[in-house]
Amino acid sequence: MSAAVQQKPQLMVKLNVVKGPHAGQVFQLSKSQISIGRGPENDVVLLNDPQVSRAHAQLVLVDRDFEIVNLSKKNAVFVNGENVDRWKLVNQETFIVGDSEFKLEYDLGQAVASVPAKKMAQVVPIKVQAAAAPKNQALVRPNQMPTGAPKMQRPIGPAPRVQANVNSQARTVKPSLLKNSRVRFYGIIGLVLAGFLFFMMSPGKSNSQKAKSILKYEDEIDIKLNSKTEKELVDKREELVKSKESPQKQRADENFIKGMRDFQLGNYSRAMDFFQVVLNLQADHALARRHLYLAKVRFDELIQAKLMLGDSYYKKHNFSMCESMYRQVLDMLGDKKTDDPKFKLAESKTKECRLAAEGIR
Repeated sequence: MSAAVQQKPQLMVKLNVVKGPHAGQVFQLSKSQISIGRGPENDVVLLNDPQVSRAHAQLVLVDRDFEIVNLSKKNAVFVNGENVDRWKLVNQETFIVGDSEFKLEYDLGQAVASVPAKKMAQVVPIKVQAAAAPKNQALVRPNQMPTGAPKMQRPIGPAPRVQANVNSQARTVKPSLLKNSRVRFYGIIGLVLAGFLFFMMSPGKSNSQKAKSILKYEDEIDIKLNSKTEKELVDKREELVKSKESPQKQRADENFIKGMRDFQLGNYSRAMDFFQVVLNLQADHALARRHLYLAKVRFDELIQAKLMLGDSYYKKHNFSMCESMYRQVLDMLGDKKTDDPKFKLAESKTKECRLAAEGIR
């Protein structure tokens, strides 16, 4: 049989960033599965969006329609103002990932593809069942004697009287057993109660009790206030009240609020500066110390991601984007970290990408 002809979709996907840190960027792809995230391994990379996870969402083509799937457990995906885990999108529809709003446009197109011919159905022979037993054969019940066996005659005599005597003896035995079990049960309960009363009435119990305090309530209060531990607690409380009202504490709170604002916006370099000021003013500020550590980790991850993205652009011969990524690394590190190996690497790679763009390699 010859192969049949069927229409096969030829995919073209276009993602426009309408709002957010990457507004104006356009991503054109021809894949049935598109990954969106902050990591450089994704198809759509959103480095400047702090609310996007490393692997945030995925677009999947299902039955000539795209479905968006949320891959992140921390950050959400919104479609028409609703938080969704999986949603079917139509053409020209918008969705939000992090702080970036996308507009989806796709064209499936048409192409010719061959489909293998259908297989012919095979004829399976029907098995012949075994012959049934003849209907006229007699059915023998398990409790029924065969027809040819001789029947047993019932004995003539005083057999029923013996059976009646046995039943009467069984009836007399049961009440006696019940009476014995009840006696045992009540006997056990009595022993337990007697042991409990003996333990409670023993003279050692009263002797072991502690003597009641002879001091008055006012005397106990005076002793507690004059103790060293109570004085230390009172002094600590007074110091805490004074520290909350001090201008140094107010400055620390103001800088911490500024640092948290920059941390949430993704300005990790400025956030680290504010958190360091808070620690200089108040060394025991636990939240400032923790967010300083988190800001350093996020900043290093962002630098490493931009370096990897610049290297991937260089391998794809996209030298303008390569130079842009490495210049962003230089701007983020600034002039204070010229001795940093990452700063030197970004500086050398920037020159290399510029020369490659001019045709000098």
